[in-house]
Amino acid sequence: MDNRHLRSIILKLQDCLSDNDRQNLHFFLANDVPRRIIDDPSMTGTLNLMQSLFDQEKISEENFTFLIDVFREIKCVRAVKLLKGKFLFSF
Repeated sequence: MDNRHLRSIILKLQDCLSDNDRQNLHFFLANDVPRRIIDDPSMTGTLNLMQSLFDQEKISEENFTFLIDVFREIKCVRAVKLLKGKFLFSF
């Protein structure tokens, strides 16, 4: 199965992230993604961060728990709810 469903949700997730949420996300994942991505907390930079997580197989359609845990750690409740809700009721 490809990751289109998860990618679609990540695009929707972009709308609920504040600039502060993005900065927290990039800071929190500093050990998991390249420095050039960490230094760009824009929408494009955040999509690049997500792509890096896909490339490293830290997230996938079958396993997105890592992403939920990250958003839980940075206290971005909206993102956690979106990820959990979309996947619990989409299949």
